[in-house]
Amino acid sequence: MSEKIFDKMNVILVKIEKDDLMSFLVDKDITNSSCRECRTKELIDAVVRTIPEYVFAQYENPEIPQNDAIDKIREAANHLHSVEKFVKSETNREHSGDFGELLLHLLLRDFKGTIPLVSKVYFKDSNNISPHGFDAVHISPEEKILWLGESKFYTEDKRGLSALISDLDEHINKDYLNQQFLIIKKNVESNSIPRRDEWIKILTDCSKLEDKINLINIPMLCTYEHDIYTKFDNLDTREAIEYHESNIFELKSYFDSKNTHKLRDKLNIVLFLFPINNKKEIVNAYTDRLRHLQQI
Repeated sequence: MSEKIFDKMNVILVKIEKDDLMSFLVDKDITNSSCRECRTKELIDAVVRTIPEYVFAQYENPEIPQNDAIDKIREAANHLHSVEKFVKSETNREHSGDFGELLLHLLLRDFKGTIPLVSKVYFKDSNNISPHGFDAVHISPEEKILWLGESKFYTEDKRGLSALISDLDEHINKDYLNQQFLIIKKNVESNSIPRRDEWIKILTDCSKLEDKINLINIPMLCTYEHDIYTKFDNLDTREAIEYHESNIFELKSYFDSKNTHKLRDKLNIVLFLFPINNKKEIVNAYTDRLRHLQQI
């Protein structure tokens, strides 16, 4: 991979990388008191950097004039769910939408070399209403791959995986994909994505369910709490690596055993597993940053 776009401080560690599975960890660093802790601030920084591109997509105003930069950042932040609703959702539910979707955007861009085909906000009906459709719509321009992604951020790993499987059942079927391809094509027609006409033709010609399935990769991100960060001071030791791999391969087996989708043998699913130390800490830090960006 070339230089990272968003994770400029290399805070996200790739630990397992296979065709159908990737796992990540948050790096650690020593503090002034010589203990090691997760680089949570740097992770939030990396995720927050994605907000303007996530909202407007790469091809819209890639070079923002200096005197407009603050206005565009504030506008991008306000396109996301309001902080008040975000905090309320964290109180009443275990998932947190925006952060997980931004993280998926980052992982696809930095580790899979994709670019966004259309912005997620194109699917948004109105303020404070969750956008319909996939959590990520990206492309690999050279390989002609359409990435249609889903993301879940849960405290408990298997609940997150179960929710992803439910999304798979709901979204990967003929009617839903036909609807989504029409929406995506409509928005591609009005943007300036590189090779726009070529992608319009690809989406137009892709009329059969089989054609759509052959065109798409399905990245599915599950972010969840795990105790590896408290058990191991150094994540690169043999013991830490084995502990991480045991967790990841157990979850992959769980996902595969629960995935009873009738087309599962034809789907190109890439499971992204991202254990983190403390969900509440990350949610609070992200919420504070989002509130600040909305008010600058």
